[in-house]
Amino acid sequence: MNQKEIGKFISDRRKEMGLTQAQLAEKLGVSDKSVSRWENGKTMPDLSLYEPLCKILHVGISELLYAKKMTDCEKSSQGEKSAMSIFKTKSRLQTFGIFTEILIVVGIIITVTLTKFLAHTTTQMIVTLLCGCFVWCFGLVLRVKIRKAVCEIEKDENFH
Repeated sequence: MNQKEIGKFISDRRKEMGLTQAQLAEKLGVSDKSVSRWENGKTMPDLSLYEPLCKILHVGISELLYAKKMTDCEKSSQGEKSAMSIFKTKSRLQTFGIFTEILIVVGIIITVTLTKFLAHTTTQMIVTLLCGCFVWCFGLVLRVKIRKAVCEIEKDENFH
């Protein structure tokens, strides 16, 4: 995915559609400066704009990301590669989710056990509790984010 090539592709497709930067921007609800930055390869469109941008330019998302028009065979091949990539990503996220659960348990053990047996002063107790709570909360936050990511992948799989 080359940002400059994608920008040139957007520019070429926009011109083929007979649109100005201002007209494309209006259809997408962004400024013409945003469209200019995309076309110059300085920035990429927001992810939420990919689908409407592709509809306006009459291209598929894979064509946009590869910055070229594709044959049906190329689209099919790319779809298979993307599906495999999504499957691998989901699998890795689920594996990583197991490690976050271990992190949560370790945080709880630090908080409960080490505080009780190793902390002899109030300061040691507070530091041990804070460390344990940090590890526990960090694991919990990661776990929630991973579950959201997996749910998004599953939602997209069921949508298509």
